[in-house]
Amino acid sequence: MPGPGPEGKNLQNICLTAGKFSSAVLSFCDMNQRLVTLLAGPVLFLLIAALPAPAGLPEAAKLTGAIAAWIAIWWITEPVNLAVTSLLPLVLFPLAGVAPLKSISGEYGNEIIFLFMAGFFFGKTIERWNLHRRIALRLVLWLGSNPARTVLGFMVATAFISMWISNTATAVMMTPVAIAVASAHTTASPASRLQFQKALLLGVGYACSIGGLATTIGTPTNAIFLSYVQQKMGATVSFGQWFLFGFPFAALLLLLCWLLLLALHPQEKTPPGSSGNGGTIRAELALLGPVTAPERRLMWLFGAVILAWITGSLLWYRLVPNCNDTVIAIAGAIFLFLVPAERNGRSLLDWDTASKIPWSILLLFGGGLALAKGFEQSGLAAWMGEQMKGLETWPQALILLTVLAVVVLLSEVASNIATASMMMPVLAALAVSIGMHPFGLLLSTTLAASFGFGLPVATAPNTIVFSSGYLTTRDMARAGFLLDAVAVLLLLAFVYGLLPLVWGINI
Repeated sequence: MPGPGPEGKNLQNICLTAGKFSSAVLSFCDMNQRLVTLLAGPVLFLLIAALPAPAGLPEAAKLTGAIAAWIAIWWITEPVNLAVTSLLPLVLFPLAGVAPLKSISGEYGNEIIFLFMAGFFFGKTIERWNLHRRIALRLVLWLGSNPARTVLGFMVATAFISMWISNTATAVMMTPVAIAVASAHTTASPASRLQFQKALLLGVGYACSIGGLATTIGTPTNAIFLSYVQQKMGATVSFGQWFLFGFPFAALLLLLCWLLLLALHPQEKTPPGSSGNGGTIRAELALLGPVTAPERRLMWLFGAVILAWITGSLLWYRLVPNCNDTVIAIAGAIFLFLVPAERNGRSLLDWDTASKIPWSILLLFGGGLALAKGFEQSGLAAWMGEQMKGLETWPQALILLTVLAVVVLLSEVASNIATASMMMPVLAALAVSIGMHPFGLLLSTTLAASFGFGLPVATAPNTIVFSSGYLTTRDMARAGFLLDAVAVLLLLAFVYGLLPLVWGINI
């Protein structure tokens, strides 16, 4: 067959040149955008540092504000990894004379960080033996196989797994299963099938974020709150206390999310005698084979840790000096390396596997705590509280609603960990200035920072389910921003209704 003529070759060359030029332009724009955001942090720091301090603001507090602006810019725009930005306090606070290195570096070894490290070890072990996949599929099968119940089953299973392992890992595990079920789903019309696919994928993505709200180790933002209130307020929040508040909230929000998705994407009823999606789910279960010895031993060990967390906070922590959730978690994590998985001597967890946990998240915790330490030691937090005293004339419910709306919108475009870290010292100062109990304000802000349901870039689960190809940005925005509003209103009700019952605090 003859090759292309001169005109065809010229066209090919033109297209090739245009493609290379487009790639070069995009690369140049990306490099310049990164350079601009990279320089924006230190430039803003120098600008604030050079300006005269407002009346009553100590020089150290002004420099702390400059450092906070630099960190905030880098956390929001991410010209470097978030963990790298989290190391800035170790350099900037000592050099600026705000706080000595020993004081700042101590924040990176907070006990809550070790609680999450142990939680990551358990999560990695659960992933190693595929226990999370088996539990999830069993839950989906148990809840039913017609379209509406399948969506609910996937959401419940996803949220349950997300209570114990990272939201991202849960999304990575559940999304392929959801795609397999969505692809195999048969309906009377293509439109009904599309509605099922959209509801299912959105449900999985949202359930990852909702499930993390139920437990102290469910999502990293919880650790920001736990460590902050422990250090700055002297309040210790146990696993059981958090669970009494977080689990009912997450369960009700999950149910409302399911109803919202069914309203936006109505599901047809399964014809009588049809097995629905059960066949696909059973096939996925069959691939896992029978329950293995490592899975059984891991269930016993993790179950014992959870039982110790719940009963300890309610019964026996007060009888054993210096024992708390972190001690139990670390002890359980050590047993992961000791308990043999099988007769060949392999343990449930080895260090090669354990070393793959997200260490960068632990640095993020430390960076957020170090930033809060600078706010406190420099006097910036106290000065900000004085400036916000004018808000005390507002109804407190309106202030809380405004704060939650701002936090949710910020979490749509920035890391939820970064959002929580930046807001903790600011809102603590606000609470003091307006006479509001800081615990309720900080707790609700922490939970709201994990919402971010509206945009594909807001959370890793959103991004993962969006990449399935079944969703458009409009699909996620329509459902997500409505869910954001529902979640904020529900959170307000819980803060005023359940918080006094669980912690005896009237906001």
